[in-house]
Amino acid sequence: MKHLSGLLAGLGILLPGSTACSLLVDTSATQCTADAECAELVGPASMCVAGECSTPTGTETGVTSSGDGSPTSDSGPSSTTAAADTSGGVESTSSGSTSSNTTVNTSFPGGESETSAGSGDCIPTEAEEVTCDDTDNDCDGFVDNVDAALDGFCDCLNVGILGDTGYNPTANFVSWLEEQGTSVTRTTLANNPGVVTPELLANYDVLLLDRIERALSPEEAAAIEDFVKDGGFGLITLIGYNFDSDNPAPERDRANSVLGSFGLAYAGNYLHAGDGGGVTPTFVQDHSVSMGIVDVNFAGGMAPVDNGGQGETVVFATVPQGDAGLAHQTAGGGGRVVAWGDEWVTFDSDWQGYADVQQFWSQMLAWVRPADICSPPPS
Repeated sequence: MKHLSGLLAGLGILLPGSTACSLLVDTSATQCTADAECAELVGPASMCVAGECSTPTGTETGVTSSGDGSPTSDSGPSSTTAAADTSGGVESTSSGSTSSNTTVNTSFPGGESETSAGSGDCIPTEAEEVTCDDTDNDCDGFVDNVDAALDGFCDCLNVGILGDTGYNPTANFVSWLEEQGTSVTRTTLANNPGVVTPELLANYDVLLLDRIERALSPEEAAAIEDFVKDGGFGLITLIGYNFDSDNPAPERDRANSVLGSFGLAYAGNYLHAGDGGGVTPTFVQDHSVSMGIVDVNFAGGMAPVDNGGQGETVVFATVPQGDAGLAHQTAGGGGRVVAWGDEWVTFDSDWQGYADVQQFWSQMLAWVRPADICSPPPS
């Protein structure tokens, strides 16, 4: 009984906290005080253990305790190799039918370590996401989940604007986007054929169609269609710039060269509101784009329509002359489109004169952004 742990080890069992050892079998009651005595009295392999000569019957087995009394072996069917966590986090390991290496994250203080055994598991590099780098740094399932101001606005959105500005300055709109941490890049289309490519669109999470100076080619339109439907990215379109001497057809056709791929269009003539003035649209209060929105200007434009056959569309705002805005979810869980029938929501005059313009933009961008950016988009 004096060598209980050694005997249990001989049976492949270790007590909690025990470590690898040589298996000893007591073969003699010969008394001793040193290994040399046993070597002379019993044999060269004998050693003095607890005052008695004993002869080892095996070598180190590699059997170790897992901490709960259950043995593991580096020669058996399962083996685990763990790297130590030095960050103060919780060490986690992974084992299987063959030897597997475990990587333990130590890159942020106090964060729980994660494991990777070649399975592609996410390894966090930030305890709470703070970096805009197109990476899910905290492994919460969402890329660039950063909202430093806690205002519900995703700080890391990359917004691409196609086309030129309208008649009036838009500095307030662009400055506000950039103040949120958003990257904003404008690409004009005049004298720039074929510029809209998958490579260009790969830089953006949301595409804003401003005053486009020409119709897009079929190839450019197809690139935007793939960007939204297959990529899951967002598209917002505006209209009503009236650069064609009150003839709506050229502007309408240019915008529809993009919207046609989604079964959407701008239709009819300009919806002039009264004697050159604007009206406040009526906003549907049970849709995420328009909920809580009241004070936004609509100063002419065109009615967006859904010609059917693709996805699901909700009209979220109207003016006396017709529909003012629609929200479109593409089929199969793809990206989303907001078609707004006016362009004044980008002008400084409206940003300064109407209370809900900023919130309206926040909600439009939140609704159309990709589902894996920041957090789940509103329904």
